[in-house]
Amino acid sequence: MFSRPGNVSAFPERLRAALAPEYELLPELGRGGMGTVYLARDVALDCLVAVKVLRPELWTAQSVKQFVDEARILANLRHPNIVPVHSVHEKDGLNFYVMDYLEGDTLQSHLAKHGRLPVDAARKVGRDLLAALGKAHRKGVIHRDVKPANVFLDEEGGVLTDFGIARRITAVEQTDAQTLQGTAAYMAPEQFLGVEANERTDMYAAGMVIYEAFTGRRWEKCAPTDGDWTGVPLNVARVLRRAMELDPNDRWPHATLFRRELWRTRGSKYQWRTMWLSIGGVIVGAFLAAFTARAVIKETWPFHPSGTLHVVVAPFDDKCATRGRGGDRLARHLVRDLQGYVDFSVRGPTHPPWFLTRSSVVVNGVVCERGDSLRAEIRVAAGREADPAIAARGDTGHLDAVSDTLAYGIVREIWNRENPLDPVLPINALPRTARGLAAWLAAERLFAQARWGEADSAYATAEAIDSTCRLCYWRHREVQQWLAREPDSALMAHYYPHLGSFPTRYQSLMRAVSLPLRARLDALRQTTREWRDFFPAWLQLADELYHRGPLVGYSRAEAVEAFQMTAHLRPAFGPALEHLTWALTAEGDSAGARAAWSQLEALGDPSDPFTVALRALLRSGYASRFLDSVAVHGVIVGALASEGIQQFPGLAAGPRYIATFDAPTGAVEMGDLFAASPDRVLQRSGLIAAAMGRVSLGQLAAARADLGRLRDRPELELMEPELDGILLLLGFEARDDAGAWPRIAHILAREADSPSTPAGMRRRAAWLLTLASRKLGGADTARYQRLIAGEPMPRPLERLLTADGFARRGRYGDALSASDGLRELEAPALSGAMPVDPFFRTVLHVLRAEWSTAAGQASDAIRELLWYQNNDAFGLPAGDPQVGDVDWAFGTFARWRRAALLDREGRHDEACHAYRDVARLWSQGDPPYRARADSAVRRLETLGCKEAT
Repeated sequence: MFSRPGNVSAFPERLRAALAPEYELLPELGRGGMGTVYLARDVALDCLVAVKVLRPELWTAQSVKQFVDEARILANLRHPNIVPVHSVHEKDGLNFYVMDYLEGDTLQSHLAKHGRLPVDAARKVGRDLLAALGKAHRKGVIHRDVKPANVFLDEEGGVLTDFGIARRITAVEQTDAQTLQGTAAYMAPEQFLGVEANERTDMYAAGMVIYEAFTGRRWEKCAPTDGDWTGVPLNVARVLRRAMELDPNDRWPHATLFRRELWRTRGSKYQWRTMWLSIGGVIVGAFLAAFTARAVIKETWPFHPSGTLHVVVAPFDDKCATRGRGGDRLARHLVRDLQGYVDFSVRGPTHPPWFLTRSSVVVNGVVCERGDSLRAEIRVAAGREADPAIAARGDTGHLDAVSDTLAYGIVREIWNRENPLDPVLPINALPRTARGLAAWLAAERLFAQARWGEADSAYATAEAIDSTCRLCYWRHREVQQWLAREPDSALMAHYYPHLGSFPTRYQSLMRAVSLPLRARLDALRQTTREWRDFFPAWLQLADELYHRGPLVGYSRAEAVEAFQMTAHLRPAFGPALEHLTWALTAEGDSAGARAAWSQLEALGDPSDPFTVALRALLRSGYASRFLDSVAVHGVIVGALASEGIQQFPGLAAGPRYIATFDAPTGAVEMGDLFAASPDRVLQRSGLIAAAMGRVSLGQLAAARADLGRLRDRPELELMEPELDGILLLLGFEARDDAGAWPRIAHILAREADSPSTPAGMRRRAAWLLTLASRKLGGADTARYQRLIAGEPMPRPLERLLTADGFARRGRYGDALSASDGLRELEAPALSGAMPVDPFFRTVLHVLRAEWSTAAGQASDAIRELLWYQNNDAFGLPAGDPQVGDVDWAFGTFARWRRAALLDREGRHDEACHAYRDVARLWSQGDPPYRARADSAVRRLETLGCKEAT
């Protein structure tokens, strides 16, 4: 929720250097479980090739061996239907191999865009796939991951790719015997029982792929006689049925025979057509059309892939009732108890629709109420099959207990079914033991209720009981992120190597979150576009947009829209309601924030210290944003008096976080209370919060006084002179004091020149001296630039100075290009183990806005000045000042400048909003800032803005 790992290095540049001079790197083509594929140009031959490179974050000795093995297998399988590999390399710490570039699309992508293939094309793709498998099997290689995504369609036909987890039949397995390798949706049934992959499991998967090519549908794993063969020619269906027999011994013995029989079906289509015309007539044709229409509606409505499971609770029947309507009441209770789970939605009590998709589950029930006792029996049905009845008995006055028992049973049945409502649910990533499943369900419920500390413990318990629960580790990672903990690589190690056990949409989500910021947001948006109702992706997108989106030009309002989508998909999901309360408060929407808060409160009272403290923070933030000062004081004092709050280890972060509600008065109120504490940690954090809150309010004299009390540590001594220097550098200072910069420069030079000052602090002083002196005059900048030269990677201070150098020479485009990557540096990289400068991000974005304006790119400048809306911190901001503290403090300055740009561009509605915030926040500031507030009010009146005063 609060922090992310550090920035990902410029990986393409490393690869570009490794490929040179033989190959010229071109754009990325795609990603897989282990590697990324790039387009490249063979310089000598002047032709396009594809380069697959092992992703650095997955580098281990075993993964390198597996990657090189894949290249060697492909190099030894010379066949027109297998992608050829030309060479394999290890250079500059990167492992990659070069192969043919295939122009075209994967079968999976083609089916998603255009639907099923024509009959002849599907048959030809099947022939080519089986020819490739026949070659591999004859060479003793089992593919183990045959699926549409690994079948490429080019002008010549089908090409089999991605032998990343292939193995030779004689090879000794080095993996965990209980770890399934491959994609669960295309695995043969016996593989789930522990049978090793072999030729016949490849046959089964190939049959599924060919079926999908003919129909556009994924095969439901069942006996072939029970399958839906609509759209498959009868003679082809005969061949495919044998390929997909549940008993491996009944399948085709080898790919060559399978291919021959499939290809033979092409010559008899006219005979079949003649036969049906002669015996069918109009009646049979009408019957077949009706049957086909029904099957199509049932399987594909509403004609796009579902990203979630839909549970419909039907009205319950009342039997033997002498009074009341226990069925209705219990059904409503049950709907409430089922709301909030991540991977399925629920509605009701309502009658189910006449059409049911593969992603629908219906709950029917019968209730018998006699006197004060009640007995309920329900059935969970998916399609035509219903699970055994789930029964519960209880007191009519305690329907919540009965409903809880039934809800648990329903969830258990949903997750425990073999057919997997896959690909919607990540069933193959669940625990395999009953105890593990029960522990996981308990953790899921706590997660849905946003009871963070309890959920953290519950997932750890589930993992200890059953380590096969890959989904537990993924969810646990999410919980720890929301708990503001450093990312735990041990959790990732438990799920990332097993991505194949997750549905495709989950795989896309998991890969997206490890990307750099802009690529991460793009990938998450793409995932939500592809699966519109895939709730986990919407939640992650909303969280990223809220916390870090403003750093790259997304507004907080866009995050609100994404959170509103999560609330639409899961109305009672606590984490989304928490964030909506927070973000809507910051946006000034009191009614929306209050509504979200009411829904959150309805989920019950938490007991763990973190969640108790977080709820207290939400109350304090709301009060600080919308209530008067007397009421704010009362709410904050009451929140701090809540049971357990004083024992919460992260309490010192409280006043700092109130600034993220766009409520600096609350940050000052709570900060002053903490500043009076005898606890030195609380006192220091309180002073930081109060000082930054007063900067935001234009009360600079009081802010300087607060910072003056923080000079007990070298890390804090620079805060006051840096603040004054940056106000002058960025043109924000409103005082008329011509001698201010020489005095500030003298203090900074003393710190930069002192050998006793820590190296990081010397760099901070030297950086600001160099940057400000270029504009304001004074210090020997070359001398101080040498102090910065030893800055650790990713060298943000040095890189920004380089960009500023371009801007000083009028090369604004170069300045923007040189500094563009710095926007993606998140709080851990700037305020983590090797902090840079808390003012760095503010200086970066304001300077970039100036350069964009000078380059005639006003819209870019306007977006740049949204950076302050971020909620990006390193852990809980309870120690030294972070970049976030300064970002939030300079929010009013950003709006003052942004309002003028919007006004100039004729975007008056947005300008009104910015002027209104300036008037609100600087109305009680020092005289120069109060004068700006008055100017904002006058401009509001001139523009005819609503609520101008």
